[in-house]
Amino acid sequence: MLTTTQFYSTCTSPWTLIFSFCTIVLLHIFRRRPVLPFPPGPKGLPILGNALDMPCGNPWLTYSQWGKTYNSDIVHVNSLGTHVIVLNSAKAVHELFEKRSSIYSDRLKGKGLPYRIRMSWNIAFLPYGPRWRAWRKVFYEHFHPNASRQYRPRELRAARQLLENLLRTPEQYRHHLRFMTGQVIMGIAYGIEVAPHDDPYVSLAETALQAVESASTTGWTFDMLPFYKHLPWWFPGASFKKEAARLAPHIDDMVNKPYQTVKDALVTGTAVPSVAASMIASLGENPSHEDELASKAVPATMYIGGADTTVASLLTFFLAMVLHPDAQSRAQREIDSVVGAGRLPDFGDEMSLPYVSAVVEEVMRWHPVAPVAVPHRLIVDDVYKGYFLPAGSIVIGNTWAVLHDESVFPEPLRFQPERFLNLNVKLPDVGFGFGRRICPGRFMARSSMWITVASVLAAFDICPVVNGQGVPQIPKEEYSAGPVSYPEEFACTIRARSKHAEELIVSSLRDTT
Repeated sequence: MLTTTQFYSTCTSPWTLIFSFCTIVLLHIFRRRPVLPFPPGPKGLPILGNALDMPCGNPWLTYSQWGKTYNSDIVHVNSLGTHVIVLNSAKAVHELFEKRSSIYSDRLKGKGLPYRIRMSWNIAFLPYGPRWRAWRKVFYEHFHPNASRQYRPRELRAARQLLENLLRTPEQYRHHLRFMTGQVIMGIAYGIEVAPHDDPYVSLAETALQAVESASTTGWTFDMLPFYKHLPWWFPGASFKKEAARLAPHIDDMVNKPYQTVKDALVTGTAVPSVAASMIASLGENPSHEDELASKAVPATMYIGGADTTVASLLTFFLAMVLHPDAQSRAQREIDSVVGAGRLPDFGDEMSLPYVSAVVEEVMRWHPVAPVAVPHRLIVDDVYKGYFLPAGSIVIGNTWAVLHDESVFPEPLRFQPERFLNLNVKLPDVGFGFGRRICPGRFMARSSMWITVASVLAAFDICPVVNGQGVPQIPKEEYSAGPVSYPEEFACTIRARSKHAEELIVSSLRDTT
């Protein structure tokens, strides 16, 4: 008979722990064998399943290749008992995320990415339930199509300011684009006018965005590995936990500091209209913790969700114009014929500039800012095309695959705006998410994108840099692999189209202030 000491020694020996771990994993994997098959996918290893197959860099390309390899628009992998379903077509996305949205709108459970960086308040990460529905409703009230139109004057002023900044220091175009997006979003969210350089609120937000980038680059993958959240930060591959812990306080500052600024301004009577001011004013004298948390979450979600994505889209626009001068020239000819030489485009010209609008659509299709959407979670068992999809599955919408489907977009890697002049082709809103999880700020984002693109095309030529031998230096089409995918640094020449255009830039900014 074992003594108590011997019993605990046996139970805690390394081999016993390994055996126990393997047994638990096997029981988890084989606890039920569905009658119907899983969707096709790469064959996994014993116990590990497809854990080693999960891509860390450019996952949208791996997922797309799996779809082609297995000739299926829905692919299945099993990572240590966690089922992952990838949707690679508009049809699959529509059938599951749209028509069955009530069971496909949840997010990952447990202490995953949002908790590691203290961003569980972010509406995009909230579990599907009463809190999400309530906060989403408030967000939509400020950003539905009609409500979004009230922000157009601010978007127009920011676009005009961008033109003047590009005229003065065109080589700093990346900084100018980031300032413009901060100017728009901080103004709408908090009524805060940001400084052109070293603005403390923009700095807070940028550090917070770095935290999201750092955690997301590896975080979503490891959320698919059930045991990984228990490993210490020094374990190989888990160092991102330490980095996330370092950056998390900056997330807190981004949520709390501009919010407190608005509260103080309301007390002194100096607050300007904003989403935060409206929500704080509606709280009353003794707000509940839940109501105050919502009034912080909505404007903060605005910034964290809109700043990076808008900058990435506009950088893709600049890269596309450098690489495709014919598209740039055609758009400029359209602007010249419709708007004329006496002014710059405004929102009233949108319906008369179909090719410019097609350029905007093609920018968002050619390289979507979020090639892989934030993962969904299936609530109950489901069946699709005769395949079994188990409850608890992580369901990933591959935005890249949907927008590069050759049956819908021939030669999908080509930048070809005219494809959207065909009335039978309409860009799905998948670039903004799926189903009930689609971004409610997409209407404002589109209008801001349109006025910026139209204004820049009217005023500037965007060209390759020419070296000392007169040879154009064509930049490479390279993108970052993070959750928001940016073009890598590239040089370009941005010059006013004429002396008259320079004068128009200066006078148009004065007219909007």
